[in-house]
Amino acid sequence: MEFKVLGPLRVRSGDVVPALGPRKQRLLLAVLLGHPHGSFRADYLVDALWGSAPPPSAAANLRLYTRGLRVILGPDRVLREGGAGYRLDVDCAEVDACRFVASVREGQEALAAEDPVRARRVLSTALELWQGPPFVDLSAESALSEERSRLEEWHLVALEQRIEADLRLGQDASLVAELSTLVNRHAFRERLWSHLMLALYRSGRRADALETYRRARGVLVDELGLEPGPELRSLERAVLTSDPKLDRSRRTDTADVPDVTDVPAGPPVPAQLPGSPLGFVGRDDEIDRLNEITAGAGVVAVVGPAGVGKTALAVRWAQLTRHLFPDGQLFADLRGFGAETPLHPGLVLERFLRALDVPPWRIPAETEERGAVFRSLMADRRMLVVLDNAASAAQVRALLPGAARVLTLVTSRLRLDGLATTHGVPRLSLGPLPMADAVALIRGRLPYDGRVAGAEKLAELCDRNPLALRIAASRLEMSTYASAVAELVAEMADERVRLDRLAVDEDEISVRAVLRASLRQLSEPARRMFRLLGLHPGPKPSLAVATALMGGTAGETREFLGRLVSAHLLRPVSGDHYVMHDLVRIYAHERCLAEESAERRDLAMTAMLTWYRDAANAADRVLRPKERPNFTSPASPVGFADENAALAWFDADAANLNAAVRAAARSHPAPAWQLAAAMYGWLQRRHHTRQWADLYTVAAEAAVRAADPGGEAMITGRLAVAHSLLGDTESAVAACLRAHRLRLGLGDTLGAATALLNLAAVYVNARRPEEAIRRLDQAATLGASLQDAHHFNALLHSNLGEAHHLVGRLDQAMSHYRTSLEISETGCGDRDIAQILVSMSALHRDMGAYEDSVSCGRRALALAGRAGDTLLRAEAHEALGLAHGARERAKEAVAHLEAALAVYEELGHDKAGAVRDHLDRLGGTPAR
Repeated sequence: MEFKVLGPLRVRSGDVVPALGPRKQRLLLAVLLGHPHGSFRADYLVDALWGSAPPPSAAANLRLYTRGLRVILGPDRVLREGGAGYRLDVDCAEVDACRFVASVREGQEALAAEDPVRARRVLSTALELWQGPPFVDLSAESALSEERSRLEEWHLVALEQRIEADLRLGQDASLVAELSTLVNRHAFRERLWSHLMLALYRSGRRADALETYRRARGVLVDELGLEPGPELRSLERAVLTSDPKLDRSRRTDTADVPDVTDVPAGPPVPAQLPGSPLGFVGRDDEIDRLNEITAGAGVVAVVGPAGVGKTALAVRWAQLTRHLFPDGQLFADLRGFGAETPLHPGLVLERFLRALDVPPWRIPAETEERGAVFRSLMADRRMLVVLDNAASAAQVRALLPGAARVLTLVTSRLRLDGLATTHGVPRLSLGPLPMADAVALIRGRLPYDGRVAGAEKLAELCDRNPLALRIAASRLEMSTYASAVAELVAEMADERVRLDRLAVDEDEISVRAVLRASLRQLSEPARRMFRLLGLHPGPKPSLAVATALMGGTAGETREFLGRLVSAHLLRPVSGDHYVMHDLVRIYAHERCLAEESAERRDLAMTAMLTWYRDAANAADRVLRPKERPNFTSPASPVGFADENAALAWFDADAANLNAAVRAAARSHPAPAWQLAAAMYGWLQRRHHTRQWADLYTVAAEAAVRAADPGGEAMITGRLAVAHSLLGDTESAVAACLRAHRLRLGLGDTLGAATALLNLAAVYVNARRPEEAIRRLDQAATLGASLQDAHHFNALLHSNLGEAHHLVGRLDQAMSHYRTSLEISETGCGDRDIAQILVSMSALHRDMGAYEDSVSCGRRALALAGRAGDTLLRAEAHEALGLAHGARERAKEAVAHLEAALAVYEELGHDKAGAVRDHLDRLGGTPAR
């Protein structure tokens, strides 16, 4: 039986060419043929066939495909070992690729033995086996990419060695056309350029040979930033001087022909570092850190997001420290990002070996063998190796010199966790430039001096990313007026055009281009996760919300998020939250709009908003268990142990929740207003009054858009409270009356009575107690028929107590307060009770009952602390301070008043002035 992989995958048994079945079954055979007699674990084969997101049926399908191959190849060919291992039992002679490699090795040995005739015969026979790219019918399968690259490298080696044999046999002129084609296809193969130069020279075309060298150098310098190796340089010198060594007799005996790559004695000292980056700014701390972590280290990695300046820092540090590496510096751009395929380690090793003056015919064909030669040569040298733009830990591992006195400096957009795990590699994670350095970078590119208005804002819009900053600055270099920066800032403030402004040369150099290259290395599920995160309106999506967006399991989502973190497209922060830089977020949103259907975007957005709404509602029910529910909702996706846990969740996700309401107000108005409603308890506890008013204004409009009068009534009634606390009595009254009309129209007696209650509270805050009492009497009449309205009745009597207190009817006020307290203690929460006790403390003090005032204040302080209400706790401190002051206990009074003042000043509360006056009279020393 014969197995063919050089070209389409085929199997031949005599004259029979059996069909190999479905594509996955053919892929399985191809993977097994890559290592005949090698054993593969089942999970490895599942990953090879289906990638990182296999279907649930993958294991069963693998067994099905294995059985299919046994039917085609025979029962003893595909073996399963010890439960999970699979192997293909074939001889090397049965596989064309195996015979091909063996023949190339034989040809190399013949050349080394100075037998070009045998070498040409063997190598030509090998090349006849090559029927095209390996596994050409499975070219899209990534599982075969490594084996495909290995075999294509052997093919190029076979061509180079066969041409070497032809040159030794004097077939110069006949090789020119073939070599001209080959150098165009494989422009980085210096050996092919060398062969072409020699063939041209020996064909009497000396000028063409020199032009070929110039072409080769141009390709290497422009594309790789590297000068030609010693062989090409020596050959150019020999052609320039018409060195007799280049003339070969047309005999097979080549012993009398000198080696054209002879170089002066002594080990070479390569100096391949690029020049120091122009306009390099800052990074002093990072350079100091590199000095620390490179001391005694064999490998160090500089990692970070695209465009952050990893290469610039590595080259800068290498130039500053090159005196520490007297035996030379090697540099390779591994093309991990930005190219279609990363540079194969075998090609990098070939270049390094040539830079170390290893003759081409002594460079092994196998990557592993090249690595062994490289490590041997580096063993006693003191050198620096810079591996820039690495695609993976595996790519780097093959290039590590392993010598104690050699330092390898790696840069990558990936975190290279595998390298840190297997080699203990210390990593320097590079982030945005500090603001001062970012501004300095901008100013350094401008044609005018002095402070530039808007430079800091421009730096923020560029995420202080060096690439983005340089592109933005390049737009300003030709400007001669100082307002150019402010104008660019105004343009870039619009997220829809920001990435357009951060691109030059028709998007060839742009933030988009580097982000696109980073995404290219990721699996499709990870790229989809990236796109869907572009829908998230807030700054810190959590694992749970990302799972809702993606529609999978938490475990799958964590894996995809981890891949984005590894690629520095996402940064983990506390509490299972993640952060995207603004430019990355904008790009994610662009890709989502371009690649996800409108239906898929709507489903993801709805799932995210539903998760936020239900989680927030569950937290709100913990904060306000005795009050009327916001709306009917299903079981919560999150549980909260107590009020502190609920408040902590709101605190962590507040920016996300606010952004979600605003983003959804037009497209998804129903969950938008509901989410705002579910934030009510937190807004009250944290006293974010301005945020409350602004958010509920948006939510009220969303409720109208959703055609939900009940929702509009709820939001409008609560908006009235925020307006009142901000001193906007007119807007507060209008909102209460609107809520009252809506509730009456819906037949909602409790809601209508509550709207009147809120209206009375507005009048109390406005110091209009008689109007408040009139509205409270109306509310009492309307709510008289209500059953179990404990919270309503407690608030009704509390407000009556406050209103009567304002007009001086102290006994009536105390009666209402006591009724309110009695109701609250049986049907309300700690916060409601604490508020009533603070009011009672003030009333007792005005009635001269100072001990009762202190007692109420102490109890209020404890309950406010348990409820997590910072402002209410400060009000309890104030009540205790004033009570102690009335008792002429100055020390206790000052302590409580200073505690209250600290909170009032932090919140910018208008009570701070009055408390400061009290402290001044008591001789306190409040912090200003």
